[in-house]
Amino acid sequence: MRRRRHPGVPARRTGALALLAATALLAAGPLAADVFRTLRGRAADRLAALGGQTLHRSEATVNGEPAALSVFGFAGPPGERVQQLARGLGLRPPPRGRSDACLLSGGSAAERVHLLTLPAGLDKTLALLITHRPPSADRGRPPPWPDDLPRPGGAEATFSASLAATRTTLVSAAVPSPAADAAAETDALLRGAGWSPAAPATPSFALYQRRTATFAVLTQPGDTPGTTRLTLLQRLGQAP
Repeated sequence: MRRRRHPGVPARRTGALALLAATALLAAGPLAADVFRTLRGRAADRLAALGGQTLHRSEATVNGEPAALSVFGFAGPPGERVQQLARGLGLRPPPRGRSDACLLSGGSAAERVHLLTLPAGLDKTLALLITHRPPSADRGRPPPWPDDLPRPGGAEATFSASLAATRTTLVSAAVPSPAADAAAETDALLRGAGWSPAAPATPSFALYQRRTATFAVLTQPGDTPGTTRLTLLQRLGQAP
């Protein structure tokens, strides 16, 4: 029987998104149990209660501080799921119709929460949850830009995360230009560094490959008109 494909999603794009999901699931090695018990908090429990299938858990770092990563799989596309997941975590949902892929951040005085939702094939959602304690004091300056990620003009990092085991790096940044311009500039930087599109881009999501490495670009409206919240996710894989 021929497999049903999500309406309007080319087969090439579906396969590439599934590849990104697979690379995320292979994020790191064995879980450091003491770190996870300390940092897991209530956020991961809420996603599990909303029907998420726990696919992976590992330690990570955010702005150089210990953090925890949990990966969940959900039935249904991100556009349907992200509203429910955001409300469950006490985060402000994105505007409807802009939920192909997005990063939401928030939390409480006890725990900071970052939720990244991605399409993962046919009517499925991959949710990456990063949790960490708030810094003990306001550093008063943005975190440093990761050395190995391209930086569009004027981009200022708001937070960055990394998983050393697979050389995975994520940065979220404020960019003083509209989303289309930020995406175009990032595309030019990536192509100049040898990356090639792995699937047709959408208004908010683009996926690239370079040999066995994977790079995802997410663009969302910024806090003020004409600005963009840019999220870059690079996975190079384990060192040879």
